[in-house]
Amino acid sequence: MLSISTAWNFAEGCQVREKLLEIKKLGLETIELGYTLSDQQVKEIVPLLKGMNIKVSSIHNFCPVPNDEPSPRHLSNYYRLSSLDEKERRKAIEWTKKTIDLAKRVASKAVVIHAGTVEIEHDPFKELSKLYREGKMKTPEFAQLIDGMLNARKKAKPPFMDAMMKSLEEVVPYAQQIGVIIGLETRYYPTEIPNFEEIGYLLNLFSKRGMKYWHDVGHGEVNERLGIRPQLDFLKTFADQMVGMHLHGVELLRDHKAPFVGDFDLKKVFPFLNGSLIKVIEARYATFEELKVAVEKLSVFEE
Repeated sequence: MLSISTAWNFAEGCQVREKLLEIKKLGLETIELGYTLSDQQVKEIVPLLKGMNIKVSSIHNFCPVPNDEPSPRHLSNYYRLSSLDEKERRKAIEWTKKTIDLAKRVASKAVVIHAGTVEIEHDPFKELSKLYREGKMKTPEFAQLIDGMLNARKKAKPPFMDAMMKSLEEVVPYAQQIGVIIGLETRYYPTEIPNFEEIGYLLNLFSKRGMKYWHDVGHGEVNERLGIRPQLDFLKTFADQMVGMHLHGVELLRDHKAPFVGDFDLKKVFPFLNGSLIKVIEARYATFEELKVAVEKLSVFEE
């Protein structure tokens, strides 16, 4: 199925029905409920689905946005399943379960999760991005920053992995019990969990309990451009365990453009777009016209 994330056109205070109609004008009748949706928006969307003949392919954790207390972080990282703060970790579990409950309610096949973050003292991602834009990727400065970041991540990882594992031991069985797949997503920032090796480790532990792999082409491409891991390594290795894929365009290190927009050749992932895979256009910086073209090109891969 070809789907599109509500991340594209839903914003605070928008007219929910109008935004759903806009998606249908693209020629799509399947959506992913994104992690920016408020509780009120979700309450408005759910009753409209049946009458508008719209299905929900997947839901991106957390959905709705937690509203119990403020967070200083980006909405995609509101609470962390890997948090060493027990209160926050419990909050992350609580809201992940609410997202899973919503998935069951709207007959969504999967919930996409961000597993966590290894917190290090200094994350040089902004400096790396600047060097990349300046074409200095092969300089000693770039290599030193990458190596330092990855070494710091490795050293700091154990307690965050332990906390995340403890969370997943509760979340994954909860989802399996009600028939919802947990989609473990490739991450954008190198300090985030899971990296390539951790994906394999976690799937070995949880695949028989309802966890699958969720590939994000932008996140995979950023990994490749930083020299960490080729994107095709992820796809070739975990293809048999993949439940879904986020599709978008990339320019330099900025993703979430319309598919086929930017300097990333999306065709390299085409061999992995089999019929049963959930295919979600996750574009935030895209015009209607750009997405219309993308939908036409990608519709050939619909189930």
